[in-house]
Amino acid sequence: MIRKTILVAFTAILLIACQENKFKLQYDHQNVLYIEKSAIPELEINESVYVPAYSDLYYESQQKKTFFTVILSLRNISFTDTLYFTNIDYYNSHGKLLRKYIDQVLVLRPMESMEYIVEEAEKEGGTGANFVVGYSAKANLKNHPFIESIMMGNLDNYRFAFTSPGVRINK
Repeated sequence: MIRKTILVAFTAILLIACQENKFKLQYDHQNVLYIEKSAIPELEINESVYVPAYSDLYYESQQKKTFFTVILSLRNISFTDTLYFTNIDYYNSHGKLLRKYIDQVLVLRPMESMEYIVEEAEKEGGTGANFVVGYSAKANLKNHPFIESIMMGNLDNYRFAFTSPGVRINK
């Protein structure tokens, strides 16, 4: 009896929470700094990071897909160093550039973070979608940024999320 009550309560909470207007993602990034590329100081480190972003995945067969909201999370995990993000590009499974998220340089001061969102309704990315993120920093950088994607979706009445870490690449 208790198990059934818990199941009914959990299902009710899940149904209420999954209403479309409850999951509008809003962020207050009024203090985030963007600068022109010409204003970047002299920097010795220039890196690129590849970040898998599963905008959809197959399940049961190749005819069934579930789609995800993808959040690209950029985190400056340094207490002392500033990072300069020069490009944030989103590609589909076939390597086609779908979107350039910034046209200026994003400046993340120590311990600052920023997110970029690919909404579930955007179904162009595919199972092999990805971001390529470029950043620059001074030579004595103590900690490289922590960059990952978070995929959130639902299948039947279940909501779930998983992450995918970024890896540094040579361009």
